Amino acid sequence: MLSTHFDINGLNNNEVLEARKKYGSNKLDYKKNNPLLESLKGFVTDPMILLLLIASSIYFVSGKRIDSLFLVGAIFLLYAISSYQNARSKNALEKLKEITKPQCKVIRKYKTEEIKTSFVTTKQKKLKQKIWL
Repeated sequence: MLSTHFDINGLNNNEVLEARKKYGSNKLDYKKNNPLLESLKGFVTDPMILLLLIASSIYFVSGKRIDSLFLVGAIFLLYAISSYQNARSKNALEKLKEITKPQCKVIRKYKTEEIKTSFVTTKQKKLKQKIWL
């Protein structure tokens, strides 16, 4: 455990806000793609779905339009179920990421505090390194 008898006073709230404005927060920002478009792209490129679409077109060309429409309907139903399951999985993963965010100890206003790593500023990183050296 860190003690506060070092000659380090840590950052005050104004310094933390200033560093966060200047350098940004300590987290990675990911480009968010359109989930519906990505899901559709992944679904259509699946070899089994391609095979079913080809079979449906063969039914349609050979005059069995009812069978063709039934197969296309089944493909859309499969897509809807698959999209729903993917959305639930992504939501669960996002919640899990939020729960498991790592914590770290920093010195702020002469006190040791435990905060999420996304709230650490650049000056606090340097302080952490100085303490452990």
